[in-house]
Amino acid sequence: MRRAALIGVVLATGCAPTPFVPPPPSPQRVYGVSEVDERPEIVMMPPLPYPAGGGDGVIVIRVVIDSAGNPEPATAVIEQGTDSLLVAAARALVASTLFRPGRVRGRVVQTLVEVPVEFSAASMPPVTLHIAGDVYREAEVRERPHRTSGPALAYPAPLLLSRTSGRVIVEAVIDTTGRVEDGTVRVIESSDARFNQAAKDYVRAARFTPGRFAGRPVRVRFEMPVEFKPPTRN
Repeated sequence: MRRAALIGVVLATGCAPTPFVPPPPSPQRVYGVSEVDERPEIVMMPPLPYPAGGGDGVIVIRVVIDSAGNPEPATAVIEQGTDSLLVAAARALVASTLFRPGRVRGRVVQTLVEVPVEFSAASMPPVTLHIAGDVYREAEVRERPHRTSGPALAYPAPLLLSRTSGRVIVEAVIDTTGRVEDGTVRVIESSDARFNQAAKDYVRAARFTPGRFAGRPVRVRFEMPVEFKPPTRN
């Protein structure tokens, strides 16, 4: 009887399904930005003077970042922009920029990215470079997000008796559709912590016009002040 039980245990163990282990990422494959677990990031960008004789504009270059973080010049394609001076300057800047490579399951891979390079003589610095899909600061975009709709601000009920006023500054990332990205809402300044949750709920439920860079909607890290005043008594 004991022997039969042991055989049953062995058979049951032998029949257990083998857990699926995905194959390692291919070193030859070029991954899209949406396919990697860790996106490429800019590590070091050399200063580039504003090109003499060039006008303001944006050049968008699509290029492969290799597994060492270097752009592959032979893969560079101009996606936007025709000014020959700006195109040459943008190519030189992207080719000399060092990136942190993308990763899939912890391993470095080749990644295809779009890199907008903006030239603006009135800005400081006059030449800026990003990876498409990056989160921009408000000061970096030409059009900042603006709240367009959402529920009315709710004054916290526990504070009605004290009739306290308050101000909370909430930070969040606004995506390219004008929605607040999950997990990005946080309080960075508050006059009274009792208002914090109501302020975060207000921002989280709002809808915005997306920020824009080079005419394209981009993700923007946005700060929004929320003012609380006690409701008027009837």
